[in-house]
Amino acid sequence: MDLDKDIERIREDFPVLKYKTYLNTAATGPVMLPVWRAVEEYWGLRLRDARFNPPKVRAEAARLLGAKEEEICWVSRVVQSFNMIRDMMDFEAGDNVVVTDLAYPSNVHTWLPLRARGVEIRRVENHDGLIEVADFERMVDDNTKVISISHTEWASGLTYDLRALAELAHDHGAFLAVDAYQSLGAVEIDVHKTDVDFLFSGAAKWLCCHTGAGIFYIREDLIGAFEPTYQYYGNVEEAFKHGAPWEREEHDNIRDYDKPLVEDARKFERGTVTQADLWGLHAALRYFNRLGLREIERRVKRLSGYLIEGLRDLGCRVNTPLEPERRAGLVTYHTGRHELNRRSVEVLNKRNVVVSLRYTGGVGGVRVSPHFYNTEEEIDQLLRIQKELLK
Repeated sequence: MDLDKDIERIREDFPVLKYKTYLNTAATGPVMLPVWRAVEEYWGLRLRDARFNPPKVRAEAARLLGAKEEEICWVSRVVQSFNMIRDMMDFEAGDNVVVTDLAYPSNVHTWLPLRARGVEIRRVENHDGLIEVADFERMVDDNTKVISISHTEWASGLTYDLRALAELAHDHGAFLAVDAYQSLGAVEIDVHKTDVDFLFSGAAKWLCCHTGAGIFYIREDLIGAFEPTYQYYGNVEEAFKHGAPWEREEHDNIRDYDKPLVEDARKFERGTVTQADLWGLHAALRYFNRLGLREIERRVKRLSGYLIEGLRDLGCRVNTPLEPERRAGLVTYHTGRHELNRRSVEVLNKRNVVVSLRYTGGVGGVRVSPHFYNTEEEIDQLLRIQKELLK
């Protein structure tokens, strides 16, 4: 689809754009009408107690990621994914986990309890908002168990080369775990081409869906190598092979479930993602697959590049790399003073230009996150207001 040609029609799918210049997708994606309608349809069917076939959500998720359906399962939150990976691995004293000082708290906090077992948490530090592959190389060794990253850093916009980091991890016998919450939906991701081991994301940001449903990918050859630590009876395939086991007279709550789990990624599911969540997720994934992530990425990077150039012209310090391959959608910048950063966010929001304030690792400031539905004219509006405030 030609997003530039069809942008006015596309913008109609996001009602908030009639009222606000919404540039805050990195915090929460705006409500999308196709998602709203899908969830409404689901509850309409439930209200009538109508029979229905669930949508093929897994197929759409696999298509979006370049994965196999068997490699996809559902999580309710990104932090659940980190916990799943931590708990399924056998950590020993002397092992280490490599994170960055720009990572979202869940990407660091989840690993901290491992220190009690003698596991070292190694943190790659940024240099003026940048982290290179060479910086990871200095931290990774043959005792590294996991390199745990955010594909796009939430307070800087720096986006990593997943293939390069996967190669580094595998060269040392380690795994690469990728939080893609700030990239999935904004840029094209192919899990097979990048050779990542785990990749996961919520849907409430760049996929413009709601909270409650997230995607977890695990490489096919790893599914049999790990076992879930959370026991969910619904993952016992044989128990449900011939319908609901509790409808059989001989149903037994040990015998019927004392059997192997499903042999694909579903065995890691915890049964916490509802059907309503999945109906909404299905609508979002179909929408993005129909538009095409390659076309979305092209437009997103053009808009974020346009924003960066405009901010630099104003004299702002931009944290996000200018090179398209090193960024996605979100951009952060610093006006020179924290007080002015805070005031800029307050004034912009009062004038219905929605942005946010974010810092971590000594990096951050005003965070602006244009998506494919935004326009250069909306970015110009932000730049005009920021220029006034800089005087």
